[in-house]
Amino acid sequence: MLKRLFSAVAAVGLLLGAAASADAADVTVQIEGRDVQRGPVAVTTPATVNKDGTNTCPGNTAVGALEAGTSGDWSGDFMFGSYMPTTVLGENHAFGSGAYWSIYINGRYQNAGVCDAVVHDGDEVLIFASDDPFVPGNGGFEEPVLLQAPAVVTVGQPFTVKVVEAVTGFDDLGTGTTEFHNSVGATVTAGDASATTGADGTATLTVTRPGPFTYVVKKGHRAPDRAPGCATTGSDGLCGTSPGTGTSPGTTTPFLGDGANDTHASFGRILGVSNGARYKRKRAPRELRGRVDPDPSGIKDIELRITRRLGKRCTTYDARTERHVRMKRCGAVRGRWFSVGDKLEWSYLLPGRLPRGRWVIDMRTTDGAGNVNDNLIRGRSRMVFHVVR
Repeated sequence: MLKRLFSAVAAVGLLLGAAASADAADVTVQIEGRDVQRGPVAVTTPATVNKDGTNTCPGNTAVGALEAGTSGDWSGDFMFGSYMPTTVLGENHAFGSGAYWSIYINGRYQNAGVCDAVVHDGDEVLIFASDDPFVPGNGGFEEPVLLQAPAVVTVGQPFTVKVVEAVTGFDDLGTGTTEFHNSVGATVTAGDASATTGADGTATLTVTRPGPFTYVVKKGHRAPDRAPGCATTGSDGLCGTSPGTGTSPGTTTPFLGDGANDTHASFGRILGVSNGARYKRKRAPRELRGRVDPDPSGIKDIELRITRRLGKRCTTYDARTERHVRMKRCGAVRGRWFSVGDKLEWSYLLPGRLPRGRWVIDMRTTDGAGNVNDNLIRGRSRMVFHVVR
């Protein structure tokens, strides 16, 4: 938590990747405070946000989601190139007061400030009151739990839900990477049903009353998750069914966030190589490795691109011939991509240690639904370093 707080403060001024455009985005927003709760509610972000009348941020960012999700009922200071929310829906958590407002997108920690963390259509934005680690035992929330559950269930028939929890680790630079682990001991309620998740993060529930309900998942001080659900007999006209059809939608409705609804690419990280490092030739990287977050639709492919510059001469690695071949023009974007497989934990052994020069190693992932993550972030999916004599 201590690193997470420092990183949250430091990241306010970061600009990661390309600057956000001023396009609107259709997202869902959930707000979890100590006393207030709203959503999840579907909103369209504004084109821009200018809270203090002076500083304008793109609307298709976390601050745009905050603005739309609260109908403008929030305030905060502008510092280090971004807004720092302090009061949301009347609940105040100024920095240093014992808690602070944290924002996660699709369950993942954001290293960028609220004006720079871009949101896309279909994203889920969580805004919650998180513990200030400088005040031990003050309550509040930790990282969120996330629910996977059928949107429509059949009255009186048991069904299974799954809960995962966000776990963010930080490198020496304070950059956070979120993974999802099975959540054991989380309480799930759905209408008149309630159950606790086991070792695999799943729980079985049976709703006995027809009609709409709200899933609620809670575990300790973690930020809870909420989602709409509906129970039907299949012939009562509820939940989109037609009276007298006798259909059982609970058996065919896909899980929220499963492969059938997967619109978000998985995030990958290069390990074992330090961004900005200077390696001596004898200790230059040879075995490359990395990790990819689990994805609801699975991982289809992981690719690398390796380029080198030495003076005016530039090369790219050709995996087919296992040679570094010369490029007519320099630039990492002109390098050749090659596959390293489809495993969450991957490794690739080069034919030899990298020779002298300035190196760029890029990584991109493609999931089973065809979503491609080619957002290259230094220290994560892009490593830039030198090999010297």
